Amino acid sequence: MRLALIQLCSGTDIKANLKIAGSLIRQAVSKGACFVATPEMTNIIQRSPKALKAAITPEDGSKEVDFFSALAKELKIDLLIGSSAFTFSATNAVNRSLLFSPEGNLSARYDKIHLFDVTLSRQETWKESSLYQRGNRAVIAELSNGAKLGLSICYDLRFGHLYRHYAQKGAQILAVPAAFTVPTGDAHWETLLRARAIETGGFVIAPAQGGKH
Repeated sequence: MRLALIQLCSGTDIKANLKIAGSLIRQAVSKGACFVATPEMTNIIQRSPKALKAAITPEDGSKEVDFFSALAKELKIDLLIGSSAFTFSATNAVNRSLLFSPEGNLSARYDKIHLFDVTLSRQETWKESSLYQRGNRAVIAELSNGAKLGLSICYDLRFGHLYRHYAQKGAQILAVPAAFTVPTGDAHWETLLRARAIETGGFVIAPAQGGKH
Protein backbone atom coordinates (compact mmCIF):
# COMPACT_ATOMS: atom_id res chain seq x y z
CA MET A 1 0.00 0.00 0.00
CA ARG A 2 1.31 3.43 -0.92
CA LEU A 3 0.08 6.16 1.40
CA ALA A 4 0.59 9.91 1.54
CA LEU A 5 0.62 12.29 4.49
CA ILE A 6 -0.47 15.84 3.77
CA GLN A 7 1.18 18.70 5.67
CA LEU A 8 -0.90 21.86 5.97
CA CYS A 9 -0.72 25.32 7.46
CA SER A 10 -4.45 25.75 7.97
CA GLY A 11 -5.76 29.25 8.52
CA THR A 12 -9.07 30.76 9.59
CA ASP A 13 -10.82 30.50 6.18
CA ILE A 14 -12.46 27.07 5.88
CA LYS A 15 -13.13 27.38 2.15
CA ALA A 16 -9.48 28.24 1.44
CA ASN A 17 -8.25 25.39 3.66
CA LEU A 18 -10.42 22.86 1.81
CA LYS A 19 -9.14 24.08 -1.55
CA ILE A 20 -5.49 23.67 -0.50
CA ALA A 21 -6.09 20.27 1.10
CA GLY A 22 -7.96 19.07 -1.98
CA SER A 23 -5.17 20.14 -4.29
CA LEU A 24 -2.52 18.33 -2.23
CA ILE A 25 -4.65 15.18 -1.96
CA ARG A 26 -5.02 15.12 -5.75
CA GLN A 27 -1.26 15.58 -6.11
CA ALA A 28 -0.64 12.64 -3.78
CA VAL A 29 -3.02 10.38 -5.69
CA SER A 30 -1.37 11.35 -8.99
CA LYS A 31 1.82 9.88 -7.53
CA GLY A 32 0.18 6.58 -6.68
CA ALA A 33 -1.24 7.01 -3.16
CA CYS A 34 -4.29 4.88 -2.41
CA PHE A 35 -4.58 6.04 1.21
CA VAL A 36 -4.17 9.74 2.10
CA ALA A 37 -4.22 11.34 5.55
CA THR A 38 -4.37 15.01 6.57
CA PRO A 39 -3.44 16.74 9.89
CA GLU A 40 -5.44 17.72 12.93
CA MET A 41 -7.68 20.75 12.31
CA THR A 42 -7.64 20.40 8.55
CA ASN A 43 -10.68 22.64 8.22
CA ILE A 44 -9.62 25.54 10.45
CA ILE A 45 -7.12 26.78 13.01
CA GLN A 46 -8.61 29.65 14.98
CA ARG A 47 -7.32 30.67 18.42
CA SER A 48 -10.40 32.76 19.26
CA PRO A 49 -13.14 30.49 20.70
CA LYS A 50 -15.82 32.99 19.72
CA ALA A 51 -14.63 33.23 16.12
CA LEU A 52 -14.23 29.44 15.90
CA LYS A 53 -17.79 28.82 17.06
CA ALA A 54 -19.04 31.34 14.51
CA ALA A 55 -17.15 29.65 11.66
CA ILE A 56 -17.92 25.96 12.22
CA THR A 57 -21.11 23.92 11.80
CA PRO A 58 -22.39 20.53 13.00
CA GLU A 59 -21.01 17.52 11.13
CA ASP A 60 -24.37 16.72 9.54
CA GLY A 61 -24.65 18.70 6.33
CA SER A 62 -21.24 20.35 6.72
CA LYS A 63 -19.35 21.48 3.64
CA GLU A 64 -16.26 19.59 4.85
CA VAL A 65 -17.99 16.21 4.92
CA ASP A 66 -19.58 16.76 1.51
CA PHE A 67 -16.28 17.95 0.01
CA PHE A 68 -14.08 15.13 1.28
CA SER A 69 -16.71 12.45 0.67
CA ALA A 70 -16.97 13.48 -2.97
CA LEU A 71 -13.19 13.66 -3.30
CA ALA A 72 -12.62 10.18 -1.85
CA LYS A 73 -15.26 8.76 -4.21
CA GLU A 74 -13.87 10.56 -7.26
CA LEU A 75 -10.28 9.50 -6.57
CA LYS A 76 -11.30 6.03 -5.27
CA ILE A 77 -9.09 6.26 -2.17
CA ASP A 78 -9.25 5.74 1.56
CA LEU A 79 -9.12 9.28 2.95
CA LEU A 80 -8.47 10.13 6.61
CA ILE A 81 -9.22 13.71 7.54
CA GLY A 82 -7.00 13.91 10.62
CA SER A 83 -9.54 16.11 12.32
CA SER A 84 -11.98 18.91 11.78
CA ALA A 85 -13.73 21.12 14.31
CA PHE A 86 -17.51 20.77 14.35
CA THR A 87 -20.27 22.24 16.48
CA PHE A 88 -21.29 19.75 19.19
CA SER A 89 -23.70 21.74 21.34
CA ALA A 90 -24.66 25.32 22.13
CA THR A 91 -21.47 25.70 24.16
CA ASN A 92 -19.03 23.03 22.93
CA ALA A 93 -17.28 21.95 19.75
CA VAL A 94 -15.77 18.57 18.93
CA ASN A 95 -12.33 17.72 17.49
CA ARG A 96 -13.14 14.79 15.16
CA SER A 97 -11.27 12.48 12.77
CA LEU A 98 -13.23 11.28 9.74
CA LEU A 99 -12.38 8.28 7.56
CA PHE A 100 -13.91 8.06 4.09
CA SER A 101 -13.98 4.91 1.95
CA PRO A 102 -13.23 4.77 -1.81
CA GLU A 103 -17.01 4.80 -2.29
CA GLY A 104 -17.22 8.13 -0.47
CA ASN A 105 -18.89 6.66 2.60
CA LEU A 106 -18.02 7.96 6.06
CA SER A 107 -16.74 4.68 7.47
CA ALA A 108 -15.42 5.83 10.87
CA ARG A 109 -15.26 8.82 13.17
CA TYR A 110 -13.17 9.42 16.27
CA ASP A 111 -13.38 12.26 18.81
CA LYS A 112 -10.17 13.33 20.55
CA ILE A 113 -10.06 11.71 24.00
CA HIS A 114 -7.12 13.49 25.66
CA LEU A 115 -7.59 17.25 25.46
CA PHE A 116 -4.61 19.61 25.53
CA ASP A 117 -4.76 21.56 28.81
CA VAL A 118 -1.20 22.82 29.25
CA THR A 119 0.67 25.97 30.29
CA LEU A 120 3.81 26.14 28.15
CA SER A 121 4.96 29.58 29.30
CA ARG A 122 3.61 32.83 30.69
CA GLN A 123 2.67 33.79 27.15
CA GLU A 124 1.26 30.47 25.91
CA THR A 125 -1.56 28.54 27.58
CA TRP A 126 -3.91 26.00 26.03
CA LYS A 127 -7.14 24.69 27.59
CA GLU A 128 -8.97 22.65 24.99
CA SER A 129 -11.40 21.31 27.59
CA SER A 130 -12.95 24.77 27.90
CA LEU A 131 -14.11 24.54 24.27
CA TYR A 132 -14.14 20.89 23.13
CA GLN A 133 -16.24 17.94 24.22
CA ARG A 134 -13.96 15.04 25.16
CA GLY A 135 -14.27 11.81 23.19
CA ASN A 136 -15.13 8.66 25.15
CA ARG A 137 -14.15 5.68 22.98
CA ALA A 138 -11.22 4.24 21.07
CA VAL A 139 -11.93 3.48 17.40
CA ILE A 140 -10.39 0.89 15.08
CA ALA A 141 -11.41 1.21 11.44
CA GLU A 142 -10.82 -1.08 8.48
CA LEU A 143 -9.33 0.24 5.26
CA SER A 144 -10.50 -1.01 1.87
CA ASN A 145 -7.54 -3.41 1.66
CA GLY A 146 -8.40 -4.96 5.03
CA ALA A 147 -5.73 -3.20 7.09
CA LYS A 148 -6.84 -2.16 10.59
CA LEU A 149 -6.31 1.47 11.55
CA GLY A 150 -6.26 2.78 15.15
CA LEU A 151 -7.44 6.38 15.35
CA SER A 152 -6.07 9.10 17.63
CA ILE A 153 -5.38 12.84 17.53
CA CYS A 154 -2.31 14.85 18.60
CA TYR A 155 -2.12 14.99 22.44
CA ASP A 156 -3.42 11.40 22.59
CA LEU A 157 0.15 10.49 21.60
CA ARG A 158 1.34 10.98 25.20
CA PHE A 159 -0.94 8.23 26.52
CA GLY A 160 0.61 4.90 25.63
CA HIS A 161 -2.26 2.77 26.95
CA LEU A 162 -4.46 3.86 24.03
CA TYR A 163 -1.99 2.51 21.47
CA ARG A 164 -1.41 -0.67 23.46
CA HIS A 165 -5.16 -1.22 23.34
CA TYR A 166 -5.13 -0.75 19.57
CA ALA A 167 -2.24 -3.19 19.14
CA GLN A 168 -3.95 -5.80 21.30
CA LYS A 169 -7.08 -5.45 19.16
CA GLY A 170 -5.08 -6.07 15.97
CA ALA A 171 -4.46 -2.58 14.60
CA GLN A 172 -1.50 -2.60 12.19
CA ILE A 173 -1.49 1.17 11.51
CA LEU A 174 -1.76 3.90 14.15
CA ALA A 175 -2.83 7.37 13.00
CA VAL A 176 -1.62 10.42 14.95
CA PRO A 177 -2.68 13.51 12.97
CA ALA A 178 -1.51 16.56 14.87
CA ALA A 179 -1.02 20.28 15.30
CA PHE A 180 1.77 19.98 17.87
CA THR A 181 3.07 23.25 19.30
CA VAL A 182 6.67 24.25 18.56
CA PRO A 183 8.14 23.76 22.10
CA THR A 184 6.59 20.32 22.66
CA GLY A 185 7.11 19.38 19.02
CA ASP A 186 10.84 20.08 19.18
CA ALA A 187 11.18 18.25 22.48
CA HIS A 188 8.98 15.19 22.11
CA TRP A 189 7.19 14.75 18.76
CA GLU A 190 9.48 12.33 16.90
CA THR A 191 10.58 10.56 20.09
CA LEU A 192 7.01 9.72 21.08
CA LEU A 193 6.06 8.62 17.55
CA ARG A 194 9.01 6.22 17.52
CA ALA A 195 8.13 4.99 21.01
CA ARG A 196 4.56 4.14 20.00
CA ALA A 197 5.81 2.26 16.93
CA ILE A 198 8.37 0.31 18.99
CA GLU A 199 5.92 -0.51 21.79
CA THR A 200 3.19 -1.79 19.47
CA GLY A 201 5.15 -3.16 16.53
CA GLY A 202 2.83 -1.11 14.31
CA PHE A 203 3.23 1.49 11.61
CA VAL A 204 2.68 5.03 12.92
CA ILE A 205 1.51 7.70 10.47
CA ALA A 206 1.56 11.31 11.65
CA PRO A 207 0.46 14.05 9.22
CA ALA A 208 1.00 17.41 10.92
CA GLN A 209 0.40 21.12 10.70
CA GLY A 210 3.50 23.20 9.99
CA GLY A 211 4.53 26.82 9.60
CA LYS A 212 3.17 29.93 11.28
CA HIS A 213 -0.58 30.18 11.75
